[in-house]
Amino acid sequence: MPPMPQGFAPPPPYQAAGSQMPMPPMPRMQMPSWAAAAVNRPSMRRGWRIGIATVVVAELIAAAVFITVQLTDDDGDSTTARTVGSVAGAADSGAGAASVVAGAAAGGADSAGLVASPGAGNLRKGAVFLQSNDQTVNSVVAFARNANGKLVEVGRYRTGGKGTGSFEDSSNGIVLGSAEGESSPNHNINDNNLLFVTNAGSGTITVFGVQPEGLERIGETPSGGNRPVSLTVNNGLLYVLNSGEVDRRLILGPTTALDNCTHDNLPSITGFRVTPDGTLQAIPGSTRLLSGVQRSGCAQLSFTPDGRHLVVTERLSGRAGDPTTEQGAIDIFDVQYDGTLGNRQINYPAGKGPFGFTFTKDGKLVTTEQNGALGNPGGGLASTYTINTDGTIKAISKAVPNRQTDTCWIALSHSKNIAYVSSPWSDGRISSYTVSPTGSLTLQHEVASAADGKDALKDNIATGATDLALSSDDHFLYQLNSFEGVLVVFKAQPNGLLTFVERHQVFALEPFGAGGEAAPFGLAVY
Repeated sequence: MPPMPQGFAPPPPYQAAGSQMPMPPMPRMQMPSWAAAAVNRPSMRRGWRIGIATVVVAELIAAAVFITVQLTDDDGDSTTARTVGSVAGAADSGAGAASVVAGAAAGGADSAGLVASPGAGNLRKGAVFLQSNDQTVNSVVAFARNANGKLVEVGRYRTGGKGTGSFEDSSNGIVLGSAEGESSPNHNINDNNLLFVTNAGSGTITVFGVQPEGLERIGETPSGGNRPVSLTVNNGLLYVLNSGEVDRRLILGPTTALDNCTHDNLPSITGFRVTPDGTLQAIPGSTRLLSGVQRSGCAQLSFTPDGRHLVVTERLSGRAGDPTTEQGAIDIFDVQYDGTLGNRQINYPAGKGPFGFTFTKDGKLVTTEQNGALGNPGGGLASTYTINTDGTIKAISKAVPNRQTDTCWIALSHSKNIAYVSSPWSDGRISSYTVSPTGSLTLQHEVASAADGKDALKDNIATGATDLALSSDDHFLYQLNSFEGVLVVFKAQPNGLLTFVERHQVFALEPFGAGGEAAPFGLAVY
């Protein structure tokens, strides 16, 4: 019988230097027909979006006074900081586009020193973090959250690494918490003094200290593989999912796209010890392959709440002996005393295409399922499972439909009775489920952000809806649109409906499919 997992004592502080890979320029392309068909879908929201953009530009032109701060980074080089008192919807450089909103210098403020907007708020009391995934300078945008759910931008902080400038099609690219666990997106602790960020373009992990007034970069460490896209932390351990890819393109031509985790090197996972102060030390012998299938479609990894197992989803992996089925897989590893991984159990989902997932209080697994993605309009699913001690799973609710297209991301309330799921297509959707004490799912609202819970033409979500996360009090839900560089804020009602609060144009992106490749990913909320 293998030894039972346990908590781990942190090692002495350790710091590894990061590495950077040369980045080829991204070619400009015409929007492919497969993307245009979805992006150009009629929407009642087009008019007011244009109006908002006009107002924002007018306000920026009219702005007369800005105060600029000069900083010195770790190497002694001076860098222009972001303007003091930035507007909440300030834009940054994303997917190669220049910053267009006053309040952010090119590339954002360097995190060598804390840079904040005076009076912006306390990041330790309520915050939202997301990353640009910019192919030149990856940066994290930090917002302070007010009691009414509205956001004020505090600063933009360079990770020291690079993004890919391309859609990552993964979950948990940013994790907020401490060495002991995650406060977001998986709510297994309440502490939020560290922010862990993947640098998919340079193959590194950056750790920030979360101070009340801003972020302070602690260090950058090689991820142990190519293109890290997902992170998880628990019991003094951090594991990272490396997709293995070298080719960073998404759009190949008018009718073809390059699926993530489907080419180049096989995807793998690697472990690190993490100290209370946020330094990382690679664990020898911790690197493991997933199912070993080239077309893996790797999406997310997370520790179970008790830290005894590590769960990884593969949305495309085929069954043994029949790889063409591409049903997907849920890989579950035992976590051993020394931080390495023991037995691996490859499980197959109740539906097809497992992607994002989270856990109930007693450790039940709640997953989304793409079920054919864009090729199967309205086919989105969600399922729940019990995880057995040997790493096998047993379905509770099997493939409950929500009529979304390409259901991927999930957020579960702290009370664990409401789950929200999102998908980027069919004009973008968020649906809500109720989760019973036994773990069974019931679709509550097909279109949670519409007043009636049904009418997609009256919601506040656009094509490109990706990551989502709930505030620590369950009162507000935040939704990233990776296609538009937009962050949308909702009031979360007890019945699973969402009421629109505000919208922030965080990044200036080229149009998706016509030069833009939906780079921003990862969302952590406290």
